[in-house]
Amino acid sequence: MLTTGTKLLVGATVAAFVAAIVYGLAKDGTLGVVGLLSAATALGLLAGINLVARDSNVSAMDAEAVVEAPVSRSAPSPSLWPLVVAGGAGLIVFGLVTEQAFFLLGVILVGLGVFEWMLEAWSERASADVAFNREARGRLSGPLEFPVLAAVAAVVVIFSFSRIMLFLSKTAGPVAFVIVALLILVGGFGFAYQKSVRSTAIAAITAIGALGLVAGGVAAGLEGERELHPHESTADLGDEAACDTSDETEADENATQTVGNKANVFAVITLGDGDELTAILSGGRETTRMAIGRSNAANVIFRNESNEPRRLVLSTGSKAAVDENGEEIEGERILDQRCTALAEEGGSQLLTFKIDKSSRDADEPFQFTVPGVDAAPIEVVVP
Repeated sequence: MLTTGTKLLVGATVAAFVAAIVYGLAKDGTLGVVGLLSAATALGLLAGINLVARDSNVSAMDAEAVVEAPVSRSAPSPSLWPLVVAGGAGLIVFGLVTEQAFFLLGVILVGLGVFEWMLEAWSERASADVAFNREARGRLSGPLEFPVLAAVAAVVVIFSFSRIMLFLSKTAGPVAFVIVALLILVGGFGFAYQKSVRSTAIAAITAIGALGLVAGGVAAGLEGERELHPHESTADLGDEAACDTSDETEADENATQTVGNKANVFAVITLGDGDELTAILSGGRETTRMAIGRSNAANVIFRNESNEPRRLVLSTGSKAAVDENGEEIEGERILDQRCTALAEEGGSQLLTFKIDKSSRDADEPFQFTVPGVDAAPIEVVVP
């Protein structure tokens, strides 16, 4: 509520302001208007000061007023939230030049820190009773803080641990995982073995572990992930027009030599021990020329009954060459191929493909061949 002095000063301010308006409308001069507006400004300033000081009219006989006066309140305890806000601001700057994840983490920390800082400042001024202020803060912030803090802590731990694991080598990663799990197990056993453990000790150990994990995640994030060598596949051989080889490539390593039962096998192509190539359609008819619908997926099984590892190659004319950025190279064309992995003696491989162009307009014939073998090819017709 407003005190008597504040009410008088506010009233005088309003009166001076209204008088300035009336004087300005009734008279042509500006000197009176400036004087009245200056008086209104001064009175408004005094009203604001008096509102904050509340007239300084606490009676010495009023015991309740003395207890509730701001001077009688205990000083607020030190707050960690300004430090959290500063750390979040630092992460925002750090994330702008490194990874987006650090930037988002900084934004979350700044927002959380500002909210908690405001909430703490409000609770400290709610009343003169410290216990009541603490209870009021808990009732308001508890349902919001615990889920949000748990989610933020989980995200920070998971992200930091993932940066560390992606930084470590393929062999060092499992070792580090086992060491961390062992430390957690030993720490949990130590806490359980003690008859009583101070909460401050638990908080200190948890804080040290969290800081170490976050620091390790930041350091690993700066260094970047370990280099992952992409495993070459038969699709890569086709993209590079490198299917015409009977040598073993990376795509052939640990390739299975059996094919499961397929419900929609278009044909079975067999390389005999005399290096002859035969094709049997799904209906059981042998052919040297097969028609395949355009843009229809087809499954062909290749069986190798020769004495050497061989692969089946499907050639469908040529295509434009592309650079490492995926852009076409003008005036350069390469073979358009698809192939299986190497089939060992007595082994089988499956080739699943889809042809999206007609064989009539192609500059070269569509056909199945086996590199290193002089057998007649199996012609492919696409309408």
